[in-house]
Amino acid sequence: MNHSLGIPFEEVAKDFTPLVLGMIKRLRIYKNTEEYTHIGFIALWKAYTQYDPDKGTFSTFAYTYVRGEMLAQLRKEARYEERYELSAFEQNTEPAAPDSESIEQGMNSISPYLEELSPRERDWVIEYIVYGRGITEIAEKHNVAPSSVKTWRKNALKKLRHVFTKTNCH
Repeated sequence: MNHSLGIPFEEVAKDFTPLVLGMIKRLRIYKNTEEYTHIGFIALWKAYTQYDPDKGTFSTFAYTYVRGEMLAQLRKEARYEERYELSAFEQNTEPAAPDSESIEQGMNSISPYLEELSPRERDWVIEYIVYGRGITEIAEKHNVAPSSVKTWRKNALKKLRHVFTKTNCH
């Protein structure tokens, strides 16, 4: 190990604490700050052991090292959240089974808008809004391909937008 600074790490850690804490603020890290403080001090230790005075000042080297380690951790966490938290969310999207009162309320609230729709478009609206079913579920129930249900949805939404615009403009 190269300790070319000639001072103990404890002193370096004390002197560079503002750098570590400031980097957390600069990178707008607002959760897991304790973890990032540890990452910052570990990065500072690595910088301390690998510093070469011929390559520039220690403060610049330490700044770059601490920032780099924190950014690497942020990227790692972002990738993890993207992969795993999204799939966990998708697994919990099962809607609760509606009771007969909420079905009746749902039907009453949407019935004035259904007149403009074809029977298949009405099927989509009722299945989706009242019963909370997804495209695959609706397709299986009506024995059609999911792409057909997507077409019903697209056409229904287009017509409903037109109806809402017409009723809200007058």
